[in-house]
Amino acid sequence: MGHITLSGFTVTKAATQWAPPTAYQEGMIGPHWSKGWIIEDCEVSHSKCSGISLGKYKQPNNDNKWLTWKFKDGTQTERDCICQAQREGWTKENIGSHIIRRCNIHDCGQTGIVGHLGGVFSLIEDNHIHHINNKQNLAGAEIGGIKMHAAIDVIYRRNHIHHCTRGLWLDWQAQGTRVTQNLFHDNCLPLPDDCIDPGDPGMGEDIFIEVSHGPTLVDNNLLLSDRSVKLATQGAAFVHNLIAGALTAVGKGTDNGALTLSSPRYTPYHVPHRTEVAGFMTFLHGDDRFYNNIFVQMPKRPGMVKIYDYLQGERKNGWDDGNLDAGTWMFDNGYQLYEEWVKEFDGYCGMGSPDSDRYYIHLPVWAEGNVYLNGAKPWKKEKNCVVDDTHKVTLSLEEKDGAWKLNTNLYEILPEITTGTISTETLGMAFEPEEYFENPDGSPITFNEDYFGNHRSLHPCVGPFENPEDAGKKLN
Repeated sequence: MGHITLSGFTVTKAATQWAPPTAYQEGMIGPHWSKGWIIEDCEVSHSKCSGISLGKYKQPNNDNKWLTWKFKDGTQTERDCICQAQREGWTKENIGSHIIRRCNIHDCGQTGIVGHLGGVFSLIEDNHIHHINNKQNLAGAEIGGIKMHAAIDVIYRRNHIHHCTRGLWLDWQAQGTRVTQNLFHDNCLPLPDDCIDPGDPGMGEDIFIEVSHGPTLVDNNLLLSDRSVKLATQGAAFVHNLIAGALTAVGKGTDNGALTLSSPRYTPYHVPHRTEVAGFMTFLHGDDRFYNNIFVQMPKRPGMVKIYDYLQGERKNGWDDGNLDAGTWMFDNGYQLYEEWVKEFDGYCGMGSPDSDRYYIHLPVWAEGNVYLNGAKPWKKEKNCVVDDTHKVTLSLEEKDGAWKLNTNLYEILPEITTGTISTETLGMAFEPEEYFENPDGSPITFNEDYFGNHRSLHPCVGPFENPEDAGKKLN
């Protein structure tokens, strides 16, 4: 039942059921298999599992099939689920295009907002999402302030997401997804520093992008948790962010966890700005872009260091490397510039070409105009970057009467660097779907506005703020 507005309600305390994306995902509020809902100015809290669900319908013959018929792996039942939905009406004309805005979503056991397939083409803006999954009654998959599969052309804008075990989790098909002008902080395990769960040493992060082919765009955000982005994906672009945590799981986390056999995950990519499946592919990693960001290495909390040490020891984890070192340095491990990568294909065309690894090496990476502070380290092949290890940057958030402000000396010591305006033309297209980093309507993006919406100059300041004095303003 589409085109319903829910405005100004308090919705609280319900025993919603946990469910994976292959099952019917239940929230206290749920448009499910419909179009055009507006959920605005609501307080949504204390759901046993999920607050708002943009999930799918209960599929005949394939509802939580992995649990009830255990012979197919979960990723295969997920692929089956997507293709079945396509046959049964999952199109832009029928599903999605919801708006969730100005809601206070908090103290839910699993997710603040959850969704699979049903949230396509939606706008999620100006929400306050906090204290999600803190009790840890549930762990593993499908948790976070927001957890969505298939966030095709979804825009997450001006949200404040904090004190969740994971902030925003974009799983599968984050194609055309844009995360812009958001404040993320304190998204991590709510555990004592000496506490580690050996069975599930997930560490939490601001954003987790998992097994998507892109294009996924992250711009003008403040990412202030210990781990800013878990990047078990490809085809992502980061533009004008303040990144005070680590990039993690680069080149990892896209296999399915078999003990001795190869188990790569194949995930779909789609016709640009549509739901129709264009193909399936595994992950070569790379195809990522970093322009005009500020990377700051912050002090490492003892508990996070213990988990990192654990993941590097005998119990190595194929899903996560536990990295806590800020910067883009992990791309030193086998990633090439575009001009290097393209040479792998010189002189080869079609059948009869000699055997080669060229179709299976990492995809290229682009990085330019970034600043690295406090020991944050760049990719060795990066162009036009500045590394400043001489000054000490301080960053802290202060909350007073619901207003959050950033206390920092960053803009007193930020080194000068000449950068250019970044646009769709700069970023190009994501490799596998052959879709540009562009607006949902296909129009190009010029990154000429900052975190507050201020206009940027032709040679913009790096990071999310165009005007240094704005760093001390109210952020939420």
